[in-house]
Amino acid sequence: MPTHNANLIVSLASWGASDHPLAIALAKDGDSYQTRVDVCPLTTLQLTNDARQRAVLRELNDWDHVSDTRPLTVVAANPHSPEALERFTSLCDALKLRRQRLKFAACDDDTATAFAATLKGVDIDTVGLGEITVPSTPGSAAELASAVAAMSEDHELSLVLEEVEEITLVAKRLVGEGQRVMKMPIFGRTKNPLGGFILDQDLPNFILVNDAMSVYQVVQGIKRIGFDASEVTWVGTRPALKEMALRDAPGSSWLDVPHLRHDTILDRVSRHVS
Repeated sequence: MPTHNANLIVSLASWGASDHPLAIALAKDGDSYQTRVDVCPLTTLQLTNDARQRAVLRELNDWDHVSDTRPLTVVAANPHSPEALERFTSLCDALKLRRQRLKFAACDDDTATAFAATLKGVDIDTVGLGEITVPSTPGSAAELASAVAAMSEDHELSLVLEEVEEITLVAKRLVGEGQRVMKMPIFGRTKNPLGGFILDQDLPNFILVNDAMSVYQVVQGIKRIGFDASEVTWVGTRPALKEMALRDAPGSSWLDVPHLRHDTILDRVSRHVS
């Protein structure tokens, strides 16, 4: 049996029955870093229903005719937006018809990496990471909106790929910047039962989060089992999530990682407890 010095709970949302690819990689290599990895998706993602998808496509055609010559910026406003776009085949086809006019933006570097891979995989565009606009502060809606506005021309349209229950901060900020904005809520999520959420009583507990709903669900899990929050260390990249986590779980701590790559995460966790 491998010796473990830390317990890493991976709360990343899953699509259907498939675990997040990052969660799979972490579970595979955890033992090499003396870290027990518990994959515990607290929410399940899914595309919106057919009626909502058709409504998005109709609205796109109303706002932007295929023959229009103005640039069109596609914004991955949520870490899960690239995966949702990949699954929304009809929207991919609609964007292909406009591929000569497209520009891209994402909420952080990790999302930009996934966005570039999706765009290439569905044959929309082959774009380098340097060609995808990102905010200086990961996840900052204000900085992302300002950056998109700075590169936009007059009357240019931004398509904001987001979650149904999104607070729509990016879209609101873009409107505040004087931009034409079409919100595209193309996916939603359902909460999974918290029964599988277990914290280790003997090892330091680290919890990987990458969106606000994950933080909320974990906090509920901590409260449900009456666990001491001071025994919890959150792991993530986004300052806004750090602020939320430390506020809602007083006494807990935060471990910054530069990006959501499995080897970097495991290395940082193992070094933190050594």
